[in-house]
Amino acid sequence: MTFPLMHGFDHLNVVADLDPVAAVRDRELGERILRYPKILPAGSPCFGHAVQKGKEWRIGCLGSDDPSAARYGLAMDLRTAAAGEPDPGTARAMLAAAARLDPEEGPQLAKDEWETGDRRYRIIRVEKFILIGDRVMEPPRATDADLAGDGLLRDHPLDPAAPCGQWEAQLRLNLVARLPVPGTVPAMIRTEARHAIQAHPGVVLLPPTFIVVEVDGDSWAPLTGGDDPDQARDRLARHFTGLLPRLREFQNDPATPAELAEWTALADEIRASTGHRIVVRGREFRTVRVCRMLRLGRDGPESPRPCDQDQYGLTDTAEA
Repeated sequence: MTFPLMHGFDHLNVVADLDPVAAVRDRELGERILRYPKILPAGSPCFGHAVQKGKEWRIGCLGSDDPSAARYGLAMDLRTAAAGEPDPGTARAMLAAAARLDPEEGPQLAKDEWETGDRRYRIIRVEKFILIGDRVMEPPRATDADLAGDGLLRDHPLDPAAPCGQWEAQLRLNLVARLPVPGTVPAMIRTEARHAIQAHPGVVLLPPTFIVVEVDGDSWAPLTGGDDPDQARDRLARHFTGLLPRLREFQNDPATPAELAEWTALADEIRASTGHRIVVRGREFRTVRVCRMLRLGRDGPESPRPCDQDQYGLTDTAEA
């Protein structure tokens, strides 16, 4: 079966009159680009899979740290889809693909594209970045309060030709040709990034995720995160009441009653605080907005690059 090519991957559909909600989002994005004009890599890319049916591509699921984990996730979704598939031949093809991606014995087949019936499944690569200005990373936006809170982005459409505002178009243009800074990554990674720009010249922006960092002078360290700002705050509180005590027990160094009391007080004050900057008991935490982007080409979304295939070899691919 021949699948249609992706429409509009190589152009931006900028419109003057957006719907009211989209117009507010675009105006806020413009304010943030002016205030936080630099782009900072936000760690290694994440992976998942997308599904093409007819002319339309949609995200099946995101959230994997490497291509192998994304293949296991695709196998799970294929088995689920096969259970409700009315065509027996297509259902068998789904189960056969799942058996190769998640075998009972032996290694996983490192194949990133599968065709079953009228659907095409592809493992995809998503890059993460943070806007930064004057040594301050972008906090959540006011319009982020309306996010659905689904970091996996199941069924999210990939429509590069959808109408966008001038500021979204500007950010997408800023991202199109970005390469790693020379000397910051191995030469092969920079070569693969250059090839990705040529093969997948389109960019779409995906809904963000959020991390919480602890600030200590000029340094900062990520602690936890979430799909929306409230979830990130709640996980920060649970970092002190759940993760730290268990970690100390695992290290055969149980926390003292005084430490447990301090952590509980920290968590209570975190939950009671408001805003993206939290200062409690002499410690400062900030919620940071992590943007996500996906590259597109004539044949659809970008698959993992050769340098991504090693689980422990993932490397940043955006310019600082």
